[in-house]
Amino acid sequence: MITTEHMDRAILPDQRLLRAYDRLAPTYAFRHQRWLRFAGGEAQAALEAAVRMVLASGSTILDAGAGTGQFARSLLSEGFPPEQITLLDPSRAMLEYCDDIPVTKTLGRIEEMPFANRSFDVVTCAWALEVVTQPDLALSELCRVLKIGGVLCLTFCAQAPLRDLVDWAMRSAVKLRGTGNFLQTFDVIAALQETMPCEVQIMPCSGPAATIIARRLAA
Repeated sequence: MITTEHMDRAILPDQRLLRAYDRLAPTYAFRHQRWLRFAGGEAQAALEAAVRMVLASGSTILDAGAGTGQFARSLLSEGFPPEQITLLDPSRAMLEYCDDIPVTKTLGRIEEMPFANRSFDVVTCAWALEVVTQPDLALSELCRVLKIGGVLCLTFCAQAPLRDLVDWAMRSAVKLRGTGNFLQTFDVIAALQETMPCEVQIMPCSGPAATIIARRLAA
């Protein structure tokens, strides 16, 4: 089971959390860039580098918890075919900020995704696993839609030694809003290995964040 750091305020229930992200949508890109600049940049860079290494001609990719679609925009700018990208997010307001991206966009929860088993070659989930109220169920769904031989790329807020006052401030802000949590990295790995046969690699990065890459093996 994926456990979280004790928090003074619990993560918001599903509907309240969804409303919170709907309200954040207009400023989400700015806030997210600030988070990456001060706390999560290394983890995000590790995820994006891993995705670019494993993407092959014809690969299909799902970005689960896509937010305002910044990573998809980056892939498209590099020539990746839009018909091979699918974005999923539970916030309609977030997806409205993806209207300019010519890819498949799906409104839905990571814990209950409307896709067939083994649909995608690459599945990414960045800064979303720690937000859902049932991370074990979300992880199970991410594995379910991944093809054999496919790669799951996870980036999330993680329990880690604080480097400085900035780390403390960013972590405190997440806790105060109730819009996230901090997961135990090795709990996530254990849950992955219980859910599907896989090879797992922890990408090197610092700060209160982690990036994990898991390749699905044949049973």
